[in-house]
Amino acid sequence: MWCSPGFGLIDTWLPVIKKLKENNKIRIDFVFPEPSSLILEDKNSDLFKLAEQFADRVLYRSGSGRWFVKDTLIEARNSLKISEFEKKLLFFSYRLKKGKASRYPLAKVISKCILSAYTYALRIQEGFELEYLYDINLFNEIDGVLCDITAEGKFVNETLRGKLRNVTKFSMLHGLEAVWMNKNFLCKKTVKKRSDIVVYSNSYLEFDGYKRCFGVLKNSISHVGIVRHDKDWIRFLCDNLKEENTGELFDSFVLIIGSPASPHNPPERKRKVLRNIYDIAYVKYGIKLVIKPHPKEDRYGFDGDIYSNALNIENYGKAWMYSDKNPFILGKKVVFVCTFGSGVSLDMLFINKPTIDCADLRGLELYDTESSLRNESGNPVFGNSYAKFTLNACSRPELELHVKSILTKYEETVELLRSNYDSYFGVFNGSSGIVANDICRRVYADKL
Repeated sequence: MWCSPGFGLIDTWLPVIKKLKENNKIRIDFVFPEPSSLILEDKNSDLFKLAEQFADRVLYRSGSGRWFVKDTLIEARNSLKISEFEKKLLFFSYRLKKGKASRYPLAKVISKCILSAYTYALRIQEGFELEYLYDINLFNEIDGVLCDITAEGKFVNETLRGKLRNVTKFSMLHGLEAVWMNKNFLCKKTVKKRSDIVVYSNSYLEFDGYKRCFGVLKNSISHVGIVRHDKDWIRFLCDNLKEENTGELFDSFVLIIGSPASPHNPPERKRKVLRNIYDIAYVKYGIKLVIKPHPKEDRYGFDGDIYSNALNIENYGKAWMYSDKNPFILGKKVVFVCTFGSGVSLDMLFINKPTIDCADLRGLELYDTESSLRNESGNPVFGNSYAKFTLNACSRPELELHVKSILTKYEETVELLRSNYDSYFGVFNGSSGIVANDICRRVYADKL
């Protein structure tokens, strides 16, 4: 499994991986071309624990560029641990390269020198683990690749692109969104056709984009809906992710799906939105808050400070708290969900929990442009709001209006959103088994 752009792709593929291992005794190696993908995912999260159950080996590239192999995810993750000093050093280097200082040529030179020195020191340290070095030429021996083909072009995947050129790739999207409106699916020129890719799409509306922008052949695209919404898979999650630690959760709550401070979620806007949610949900209606942090959010760092300041750290455990539980487990107690553009909103919609997308993109250079998707009010929005899978609140009055609508007209509000889900994606039964069987058929056919 080619885990790019990150750990979240595992969440997409796990239902299929489970079927592959149950029915066909197939070996699954997890491959991480970016060390951050392993480091950022909390080892105590439900997703990490689930993935550990199904990984036969873990192949990963360290910060030095070397490839290593371990038997488990936790071993691989532990081998990539870096000190607080190293974190600060790398962050400083990144700011020199990408921040305001990058306008000065000397800053980029210093950044390059820092990274070179760090890589050299890391290689010396890794000298004690040479027994775990992995020969990437062995990638040629695999039968198939589970991946997200939209991430194939990332610079960090250059080596793997070459090594896996002649191996059949099976692709599903790592995130849930109205991707057919995404710029990656709206290319102006049709790329060269490829016969090495099989795609399992969430919606028929993705077909044209896959054919035009990624060269996928028509007979290599199958519409299977959203695989992780298989009822069998959700039952498996509920049975196996015992609700330990959920007893400490509130009896009911607003679930906030975290998003790191970023160009689409500037710190001040993030802080303001969180405060608005707190004032409306908790202060006005008495509904407590649970935050499920994004893997790239550090609850003890910058993003953690934003949450603590906006929601009042003294109220932790009383009015709000963090949780790394699976969204479907959390969903049992959810009143409604607030996001900053997360695809988890579709997971919640599948179990009839409405989402308010609170991302305010107005005036942001990269997101408020002539080509931006816009709602009825003319405000720029993400695809899921445009497709009406989520409610959209760019301001406090809009947030108040949607919260009131959910609390007073719950069924009506959910029904409208859910009808859009059904129209775009369809409702499938057993799609994970369909995908697993198709992969085996194609792989075995190639071996004949």
